Amino acid sequence: MPDTPTEDRAFHAWLSVKAVRDIAAGLFILIVAVGGTTHLLGGLMLAATLIPIGDALIVWRSGGPRSAVFGIHGATAVVMLAISVLLLIA
Repeated sequence: MPDTPTEDRAFHAWLSVKAVRDIAAGLFILIVAVGGTTHLLGGLMLAATLIPIGDALIVWRSGGPRSAVFGIHGATAVVMLAISVLLLIA
């Protein structure tokens, strides 16, 4: 077993998967922001809010730090939800 997570091949694979997912999600939002309507962007953002909610649940169920569950993923979900609502009512 590796001494640190940075030497762990599974950890590197997980980071690669997360990076690709996050970049793709950002590109989806960018494309809709440039070429779509505020309602379309709001709907996409609302659906994308499931990503940080899912991440929070995964971290919580795996015994991760509460600061990551609520401070990172939970806060991101709340901000995304607020932006979604503002875009949908605009």
